[in-house]
Amino acid sequence: MTDPTSTDRGEPRPPRDRRRDARLVLTGVAAVLLVWFALANLTKVSITFWVSTARAPLIVVILISGALGAAVALLVSRSRRRRRDEPST
Repeated sequence: MTDPTSTDRGEPRPPRDRRRDARLVLTGVAAVLLVWFALANLTKVSITFWVSTARAPLIVVILISGALGAAVALLVSRSRRRRRDEPST
């Protein structure tokens, strides 16, 4: 019988990172919900910028907003990690 905590070569398996797994699942669920919501809203809408106005399908607006939100979250996460990892003087 083989040991479930070792690989085929007999090396020990690294422990599972449950926090990372949960984050990955939640990210996947959020992505699916975003795509589902976007596909349910295919009508053209008017987008008002500071100076001009344009018309585009709502799906484009939703997907761009989702991408910008993910980019902001990534930048904030990296900034926090960088501050946490800096040696205090």
